Amino acid sequence: MFGGGLNPARFTALLDEFRQKITLERISARLSQVNQEELVALVKLQAEMKARYLVAVLDLVDPKGADVEGKISAARYYRELMEEVEKGVRSIVDGIVAKEIPMPGLKHEPEFSSDIERAIEEFIARNVED
Repeated sequence: MFGGGLNPARFTALLDEFRQKITLERISARLSQVNQEELVALVKLQAEMKARYLVAVLDLVDPKGADVEGKISAARYYRELMEEVEKGVRSIVDGIVAKEIPMPGLKHEPEFSSDIERAIEEFIARNVED
């Protein structure tokens, strides 16, 4: 699929390009875009779940509390929800940065100048194994 004369660095770069392309296709089929308001709401949800988790943990030290198992269950529930939302936020942000998830209003500028891009391409071309 990728050809036989590639060095490991070029193979890895091509594999990563392929991964980004296929990921973009699969995500786009299910998620057209994420807007900034949705991401902000998700971050707020994450903060809310963290606050609820911390309150639930602090409730465990209440000497008057009789329902310790219920308090542990509540703390566990909020921790799991907080962790899940945190993973989701991280995945969405990573996808936006990798250009796998479109976000309106976000401008992706080139990471390198055209001279640096050309130098990188020339270096890769010189180092492709025959």
